[in-house]
Amino acid sequence: MELQQLRLFLAAAESESFTRGAERAFVSQPALSASISKLETEMGVKLFTRNKRNVVLTPAGRKLLRRAKMIVGECAKAKNELKHHDIQKSLRLGVINTLSILRVAELIEQYRRENPELKLEVIDASAAEMERLEREDRIDVALTVLSKKPRLVREFVNYQVLFSEPYVLALPVNHHLSRSSCISLEALSREPFIARSHCEHRQVMVELLKKQEIRLNVAYITNQDDRAISLVESNVGVALVPEHYSSVKMVKVPLEGQPISRTVGFEWGENGNAEEVQRFVGYAKTVPWV
Repeated sequence: MELQQLRLFLAAAESESFTRGAERAFVSQPALSASISKLETEMGVKLFTRNKRNVVLTPAGRKLLRRAKMIVGECAKAKNELKHHDIQKSLRLGVINTLSILRVAELIEQYRRENPELKLEVIDASAAEMERLEREDRIDVALTVLSKKPRLVREFVNYQVLFSEPYVLALPVNHHLSRSSCISLEALSREPFIARSHCEHRQVMVELLKKQEIRLNVAYITNQDDRAISLVESNVGVALVPEHYSSVKMVKVPLEGQPISRTVGFEWGENGNAEEVQRFVGYAKTVPWV
């Protein structure tokens, strides 16, 4: 077993794809597949179950994952300690607060483990706060909701799309509408509603409801998505959330016509930290978001 084999194994396991894993590790997809096949032969077990959409770790693969993280992390730390850098590398990242914290935490943990020499500073922010952070030069790159036309804030003219998603209705698993193929706004108006006051498209939703002369039965207003999800799980009401949010205690149903959607990605400007920004953006593209 070689260190490079473990690095390629981690890249494939954490990105749930041999293709994205190869991009992350800067090798060809056939080279990554061959390395993992060789590792499986040496270990005498299957590490992945392959299917058309992605790859999934077997029980043996999950055991190796824990060890591989420790081994690769320790090697990276040892390498960093021997370099004796006089100047610590850093990256200031702004994250929109309507992204699943589980997805964000996974990205940060993986990147810090593979780049232990980097000081990664992360700031949560609303859409309005993100623009202020950009203007005041307090972040190098923003992971945010992209406008249809990129904003010219502090010359943040570079952008990279990560994924697009609709807003869907989150319901408790035992809700009487949970098996619906889609739900109309009229039907939504009859349900207790959890309002997310910080939603980027809240005003769009307000205008849509006004146009159709529909009034929601607002039961709770919150500016925190974890609270909104917990309230749905506890059967307090239903909520309109970005599709990538998930929980075993709730189901997601499309709105009729899917009237609202968003695109999530990175914005950054021409600054002195371009190399670190490009490296981080390239890494984040290999992470499965939806």
